[in-house]
Amino acid sequence: MPGSSSIPPSSGSQLDDLRTAVRAARSDVELLRSGKVDPALLLTARGVLLEALEIYAAELVRRRLPMPPALRDDLRLQRGIRAARGLR
Repeated sequence: MPGSSSIPPSSGSQLDDLRTAVRAARSDVELLRSGKVDPALLLTARGVLLEALEIYAAELVRRRLPMPPALRDDLRLQRGIRAARGLR
């Protein structure tokens, strides 16, 4: 059946989709940081970015692929920001 969800996407396509989600979330954070900052919106956008980074990193680990240093560093930074705000 066309469009059936039982057909998994190609592995490269899934990683591309995850990278795209990270880029979009990062772009949203950068946009919200420019100009007048709304702390609540920025906090939400950072949460979305952290979630996208975590999912992408988990998929790399699951596939036993190396984690780029920039991704590792960004995860550490976003986790630190989240922890400093007392959020989980």
